[in-house]
Amino acid sequence: MFNVELKKEALRIHEETLVRYNNSYEKMKNECENLYNVRGQAIKVIKMNQNVINSIANTPKEFDTTLGKIGKELTKFNDTEEYAKKAYNASVQAGINIAGGAAAGLGVASMAPTALMSIATTFGTASTGTAISTLSGCVAQKAALAWIGRTFAGFAAEGAGMAAGQAFLALAGPIGWGITAVSTGVSLISLSNKNKELADKAVNEAKEISIARESLDEVAEKVNSLRAKTDILYTDMDKQRVKILKFLNADYLSLEDEDKYFLGTLVNNTLSLSVLLNETVQ
Repeated sequence: MFNVELKKEALRIHEETLVRYNNSYEKMKNECENLYNVRGQAIKVIKMNQNVINSIANTPKEFDTTLGKIGKELTKFNDTEEYAKKAYNASVQAGINIAGGAAAGLGVASMAPTALMSIATTFGTASTGTAISTLSGCVAQKAALAWIGRTFAGFAAEGAGMAAGQAFLALAGPIGWGITAVSTGVSLISLSNKNKELADKAVNEAKEISIARESLDEVAEKVNSLRAKTDILYTDMDKQRVKILKFLNADYLSLEDEDKYFLGTLVNNTLSLSVLLNETVQ
């Protein structure tokens, strides 16, 4: 049969490209989870600082103003988490297959809600204004899929809305496409039995997957950079935990100037850390 070797080589390239893509996808997903974990630790320190500052008598008015801003950042982050939970629950209730896309079956247990929350808090949400919890059945399914699709639209090579949502729920395969990377070597190209035609499709598809992989690698670097920036500020503050707690229930007017300066810096740094909670990757 003509072009048999050509087909074999093209499929080999295609399979290797898919493997590299999936590795990049896994790396990007892990970076999101690492960022989410650091943010979780940061929130604990932020709340500790809130409690300490609130316990101090006679603090300057600007402290109250800044604490108000910090509170809003915490609320915003919590709202994003809650929205992700609702999307997850709506997906489960609607029978969406999170493990392998709508065509692969009905399983939903392989993706934890925290994974979806790490994604939502990394890339942000684009709510239609209708709470997913108020929807039901097919409508809830469509809403959850569309939300995830819009969430990832910032770096999706193609597609958004429901089609992309299914791809993201799968957490495998080229973004927003109908190709399933999890089954390497088997995709839309295998529908053709013409060697030359199949080889051409395999090579062209591999090129598109390579472009998408480059986008994933770029996103992973951005997420890692944001995690490092957050971790530095969090770690520096966490190291001062003992000193910070010594100010619990203190009277600001009785403090030395050095301590007042320390508290002023602490309040400002706490605000900076809270803002980083909601910084998203584009």
